[in-house]
Amino acid sequence: MSSADGVTVRLVASEEAPLLVGLIRRCYGETYIDPSFYDQTVVGELLKTGRLHSIGAFAEAGQLVGHMGISMREHTGITADAGMTLVDPAFRGRGIARGVAAGLAQQSVALGLIGVHDYPVTVHAATQRIGAGFGIDTGLMLANMPGDVVFQQMDTPAPGSRTSSLIRWLPFGRAPERSVYLPQRYRAKIEALYADAHLSRIVLQADADPGERRSELGRAYDERRKILRLVIASAGGDLGARVEAEIRAAEDRGGLVAHADLSLAHPATPVATEALRAQGFSFAGLLPEYRGGDVLRMQWLADSVDCAASSVISTDSTREIEAYVSRDRGA
Repeated sequence: MSSADGVTVRLVASEEAPLLVGLIRRCYGETYIDPSFYDQTVVGELLKTGRLHSIGAFAEAGQLVGHMGISMREHTGITADAGMTLVDPAFRGRGIARGVAAGLAQQSVALGLIGVHDYPVTVHAATQRIGAGFGIDTGLMLANMPGDVVFQQMDTPAPGSRTSSLIRWLPFGRAPERSVYLPQRYRAKIEALYADAHLSRIVLQADADPGERRSELGRAYDERRKILRLVIASAGGDLGARVEAEIRAAEDRGGLVAHADLSLAHPATPVATEALRAQGFSFAGLLPEYRGGDVLRMQWLADSVDCAASSVISTDSTREIEAYVSRDRGA
């Protein structure tokens, strides 16, 4: 893709999976958030099948010294997840992250993506700076990272505490116009985010009564992160009780955080939002074009989770979304 100062940025081939595993170890030791990325066979298969597109920075000797990845979701769509921003400790301060970020933009366009969702950590400012001025900060996931994740050779506040991650929208093309149903309590904020992201949306009147219909929701529990993930496919009058039961079951397994995703294309989402509020959920963020449309993510944290650990926040927009999320959680 590009070459400068003895460093070449290009896609990582599937047979180069051991190089990526080695870079993860130099950056995280044995504490990386997804343990499957220490398995060279697994990484190689992800690269070979195109579920992962790795943009790597290679030194003249062939060593992989920088990386960003595009993870394709299971469903087909026009967006994907970005992440795995890695820079070898011995090569930091040379602009390598900016180089792989440019490569990620080129690859996203080549894949026909109109944008990607990125999740910069707040334990340090390095990954936040990469998309600053281009991406739009649309949320903050509180305490979503375990406290045992170690960033090698990097000073971080409150080591050993759970830390948070931003939700950032990186646009590369024009999104389709969509109709949405916005919860009244979040309408002004979401509309402001739409304006910042130049997204065209028509706000429709919401369905005020879920009636007797039964809720439909998907669930997955992330043992490593201690996070329960819920996808509210359809909200009925039983949503509050269903979600409460799921949280209690997750707590029995050590769960500390829950995320609930609601489609803004669904007319029952405003009512579902209030049902989740009654269960202790609050605003986490907006994910444009996340599952065939826009998604509101809400979050719940166990009483034992300490969110007081200081975050490293690098921009005014990041501080603004952090303040909004904090206010809503305390409301």
